[in-house]
Amino acid sequence: MSRETTYSMESNASILRSPQERKETLRKMITTTESLQQAVSDTTINTLETCMEQTDIINSETTLEEKIHNQEEVLLDSEMMSLSSKVLKQCTRSLTKYMCSYNSAEFAKTVVKHVKHLPGIESNTMDWSLLENKVIKCCKTMPQYSTLLGTLAPLERKEIVRKKPAVREAQAQIKRPENVVAVDKEEVGLEQTVKMRSFITRYYKAHREPLDFFKLILHPTDFGKTIENMLQISFLVRDGNIKITKDSSGILVVQPCTKDMIARTGKTPNIQNVVYLNMDQWRMLKDVYRLEKPMIDFNSVQ
Repeated sequence: MSRETTYSMESNASILRSPQERKETLRKMITTTESLQQAVSDTTINTLETCMEQTDIINSETTLEEKIHNQEEVLLDSEMMSLSSKVLKQCTRSLTKYMCSYNSAEFAKTVVKHVKHLPGIESNTMDWSLLENKVIKCCKTMPQYSTLLGTLAPLERKEIVRKKPAVREAQAQIKRPENVVAVDKEEVGLEQTVKMRSFITRYYKAHREPLDFFKLILHPTDFGKTIENMLQISFLVRDGNIKITKDSSGILVVQPCTKDMIARTGKTPNIQNVVYLNMDQWRMLKDVYRLEKPMIDFNSVQ
């Protein structure tokens, strides 16, 4: 019985194998392959080939869905592949060790003897063309490629003229404006800042609680004045006159800074910042707070 016939019979028989039977077969192949690592002989490659054929049969009869649900079988197959690679490496090392005793004269005599016994040889003249087909299979064909002939002419090197660094003029010293304490009537912006500080201080002393930030700055009919109020608050925060925090509900509140607060912060610089507020957000705040008139009016606050 030929090898192809045996392979076909084994394939047909393997179709009826259950997952448990396939795993048992894989374990036997793994055990056989592990034994091949211990000693390499003339039958090692043939035995390994038989094991790999059995593994391929099991792999071909296992569907993708079965592989997904049966991870153990996939693991056994991977282990079989790893062991096969190790056996091949062991065979390569043994072959290399054997080739160290290679005798070219002995090999030439063996080739001549082989050619003389080939069919079609009628005279003592050696017909080496009979080995052509076998030898060509052992020689790998190198890919053809072409390269540029010669080198490219070098480009002319241009002289780089470096510019001298320009001498920068001395910048004027930037001086931080002093804290707002008193202003002239002509400086409208500073006057509004002083009024805002005075209003926050009086409110805190009267009610003993901080002011709602958005209720303080919100103007129900003028978006521009709402932004101006927000800027006045940022100036007071920068100068350390007021403090913005969050209450227990997470709402921003404003309160004046006492001497104790200033002493605790020490030399820590105050950071001036402006909250982003667009027209849609301003309208939404108007609907939430429902103010009929602004909390502070610079035209009336003294």
